[in-house]
Amino acid sequence: MRRHIAALGGLAALGLLTGCVYDAGYAAVSYENRLDDTVVITLEGDGGPYEVVVGGDSAKVLATDECKGTAIVVKTEDGDLVGRVEKPACPDWRLVVNEDGTLDYSE
Repeated sequence: MRRHIAALGGLAALGLLTGCVYDAGYAAVSYENRLDDTVVITLEGDGGPYEVVVGGDSAKVLATDECKGTAIVVKTEDGDLVGRVEKPACPDWRLVVNEDGTLDYSE
């Protein structure tokens, strides 16, 4: 019984130690879509285009350790333009598609 408890304690300690190693964050740009409709976010420019589909009232992240593209274009699935940001998609930045169709892009 004592060995069993000691083994469980050892596993718990190992879990805590490894959790610290694997809890490290990663660089990413995040997209939040507050519209009811799905949007397609395209990164234009250098090395692109990159495309991310974000469902209605949901969010996604694009892991990247460097800025991508030269502009961010947001359209509906039907191809209607929602908005455009003349900046690259950069790590730790967040693009929000608001309920009224406006875009907020900030660090």
